[in-house]
Amino acid sequence: MMQDKKNDRPSVGAPGRSEESGVCETSHDSTSNDTTSSPPGQAVHIADFLSRGQQSAVPLRYLKDLLHLDGRKVRLMIRAERLAGTPICEDSQSGYYLPKSTNERDLCAKRLRHRAAEIIKVADAIAAAAIEQEGTSD
Repeated sequence: MMQDKKNDRPSVGAPGRSEESGVCETSHDSTSNDTTSSPPGQAVHIADFLSRGQQSAVPLRYLKDLLHLDGRKVRLMIRAERLAGTPICEDSQSGYYLPKSTNERDLCAKRLRHRAAEIIKVADAIAAAAIEQEGTSD
């Protein structure tokens, strides 16, 4: 879990790709001298690169560049960490962050529930739509 996070953005060495588990293992073949990598084989967690508070949110683009992964992989890692109990919040304007209060956490959960309800409405509308059949012969 996280301890005493600062409001600055940490950096990491070039991680390697991992399986669909949502965990990324670091590689020790970084060519940059200004980054710090985890020990070989140590799992990288998105939460380790996030600061507390919505004002410190980081965009997906930043995480993709930092971890050298595509957006889908980063979102899968975020999902896995959330399901494991890490409260990674997001806001469509700013990006991802760790809540600094129960209010921030609850607001994020409310936004996610609203998005889920909107997706269900669309799915229901699609399921109820009539399908035009081409060339059917019964």
